[in-house]
Amino acid sequence: MRKGIAEILEATQLLKDEPIEFWIVGQSAITPPPELGLAPNIRWIGPVSRSQVADYYRQADVFLFPTWSDGFGLTQLEAQAWKLPVITSKSCGEIVQDGWNGYVLGDVSGRAIASVLRQLVMQPETLARFAQHSIDIKRFGPEQLQSYFNTISNGR
Repeated sequence: MRKGIAEILEATQLLKDEPIEFWIVGQSAITPPPELGLAPNIRWIGPVSRSQVADYYRQADVFLFPTWSDGFGLTQLEAQAWKLPVITSKSCGEIVQDGWNGYVLGDVSGRAIASVLRQLVMQPETLARFAQHSIDIKRFGPEQLQSYFNTISNGR
C-alpha cells in the first residue's frame, strides 16, 4: 500500500475510457479486487525475474511510482536509464525534476495520477521531451549514492 497501489487502482477506474493501459509488475501483497482483476485497462503481471524486467521497461511509455514512503526508490533510476519519464511523489529521492524528466505529484491520489496521465495523452510529445531529459545515471554510481545517503541522513 505504501507504494501507492490503491491510488493507482483508483486512477485505473477514472481512466477506464481512455487509451491508457496499466501494467502492475512485481511482487504485490494485495489480491486484485474482483471488479479490477478483469478490467480491460489493467494487466496484472506479478513478479518477474530480473532478466525480464528490462522487457517491461522497454515496452512502457511512462513509469508510475506514486509512493507514500520510499527513501530513494532505485526503480526510478532504472526507469530513467531506459529513458522512461517518471511520475512520482515527493516521498522519495529527488530523481525527477517536475516538468523536466517527469512529474512530481502534488498529492498522491487517483485523481492526481489520472490528471497527469490525461495531460500526457493529450500532449504525447511531452513524453519524448521527458525521455530526452532522463538523468545521467552515471552520476548515481556507488560513491555518489553514498554521498547522497550521507547528505539526507545528516539532515542536508
